[in-house]
Amino acid sequence: MGVSGSGKSTVGRLLAEKTGWRFIEGDHYHPAENRAKMAAAEPLNDQDRQPWLASLANVIDRHLQMDRSAVLSCSALKQAYRDQLMRSPEAVHFVYLEGSYELIMSRLKQRTDHFMRLELLQSQFNDLEPPSDALRLAIDQPADTIADQIMKRMQLAPGKAETQVLLDQLMFPEAPRWRDNQLWFTDQHARQVVRVNLQGESQIVAELDDLPGGLGWLPDGRLLVVSMTKRRILTLSDHTLALYADLHKLASFHCNDLLVDPLGRCYAGNFGFDLHGGEAQAPAELILVNRDGEPQLAAEQLIFPNGCALSPDGKTLLVAETFASRITAFTVSAEGSLSQRRLWADLNGAYPDGIALDSQQNLWVAAPNRSRLLLVKEGGEIVREVVPVGDPYACMVGGAEADTLFITSSETDNPEEARRLRSGRIETLKL
Repeated sequence: MGVSGSGKSTVGRLLAEKTGWRFIEGDHYHPAENRAKMAAAEPLNDQDRQPWLASLANVIDRHLQMDRSAVLSCSALKQAYRDQLMRSPEAVHFVYLEGSYELIMSRLKQRTDHFMRLELLQSQFNDLEPPSDALRLAIDQPADTIADQIMKRMQLAPGKAETQVLLDQLMFPEAPRWRDNQLWFTDQHARQVVRVNLQGESQIVAELDDLPGGLGWLPDGRLLVVSMTKRRILTLSDHTLALYADLHKLASFHCNDLLVDPLGRCYAGNFGFDLHGGEAQAPAELILVNRDGEPQLAAEQLIFPNGCALSPDGKTLLVAETFASRITAFTVSAEGSLSQRRLWADLNGAYPDGIALDSQQNLWVAAPNRSRLLLVKEGGEIVREVVPVGDPYACMVGGAEADTLFITSSETDNPEEARRLRSGRIETLKL
């Protein structure tokens, strides 16, 4: 904590790297009205800061509930603000980065990528109530030295995140697919299809006028992408998107993920209800699109059918029923129809989103409500848990030797927050 320009973000990121914890940039949680006000050189008042503080308190509560450590940077200028963020005296600790007005102003004059205007620094010092119960450190020393002092003074153990970040600053990445030695995915709220190589070099493949959902390829090499709110599947050919299948008569709400089998048959799920609008939960359908592009119902009464995975022999389809906290299996006929619905794994409260089979036919499950990847055996035994940097929403086994788990993660799935925070990442885990 500290006034703007005191180095909170720089020191916070270094501390997160040293501990292996998640870093959370508090500035990203300011509503648009606050950002506009600061950009116009208008100081924020207590009323302006309340929605922001409430959002940060919710972030802290969520981490405490999951017993997960993190580093949060925010100004927290007044004691009343810190009281609001002090959710647990045993688990929440403040570090105050202290510096003179002259030193901080000299730093702000060198910063060109921030919404806060120089004229507001005096107002921050006017509001500042230096804490008496925080670790206080002078900022007239290198940021790495300050981070080391925090580690020593707070007796924090060095650590390392289990995953590596390949690409960040995305809005909400979903539907990872490995093809042609690259990872393809949709950046949902940016309305883009993107691919990235293992060096982190990315390229926009297509831009939609709707939210893109799942991806897949037909046997002839054409890319398919779900147009979520229009409830369609589109095909990309020669840089042009065209209608492949219209699902709106069968899908009860927005479509989401997509699986295309080696024969070119597609399986698409949908929400079933207005999730972000607060509508009551309702069952949904899994839709089969045959090779002629004609859709038909494959299964009904599913609870938010989401990610799908197909066994190597093509005879078993696994479906993540997100809000039922289970993986459901179906037997696939030669024509692609589904039968013999059965429970493959009960996930005991974890919400499965994207899923991917590994070489041993165990299932990687992205469980964003647990902030974990779960490796699950048929029957429900969890054989491994991985904590990525962000909350995982989907995963894919890929790489030249099928030795890498690719993970799409974010701090939020809320559309407005995802666009503002740009906290989406592609993370990797060596298997």
